[in-house]
Amino acid sequence: MGIVHQRRKAETRALLVAAGLQLFSEQGFELVTLDEVALAAGFTKGAIYRHFPSKGAFLLALFEQYAAVARAGSGARQAPWFIPLTLQFAAQAVRDPLLRRRLATVLSEAPDGTTAESHLLRSLARVWPA
Repeated sequence: MGIVHQRRKAETRALLVAAGLQLFSEQGFELVTLDEVALAAGFTKGAIYRHFPSKGAFLLALFEQYAAVARAGSGARQAPWFIPLTLQFAAQAVRDPLLRRRLATVLSEAPDGTTAESHLLRSLARVWPA
């Protein structure tokens, strides 16, 4: 695979994840389809399935991006999707033990701060200690 192809593939994946973060934060995990994510990112349905075999795999990629932002500190947490997705991941974690463990780990690794986002993460960490 050439460098240009690899770069294009990474850019497509990043655009799909960005669209997913936005749509899922606005409408919720249950209401958004992968087709809608692909369309919002400017791609066809086939593009999303080339990068993610299922909605579960896509949600895992979103969680990985979310976790990276949570661990980066309060400056990165200013993304408009951060608080809505924090609440959605927390709600999902109530029903999913694996997500609950992963979320607890992310919460325990998130640096402290004085922002609303930091307070939310600390409060959730008390509910799900790592």
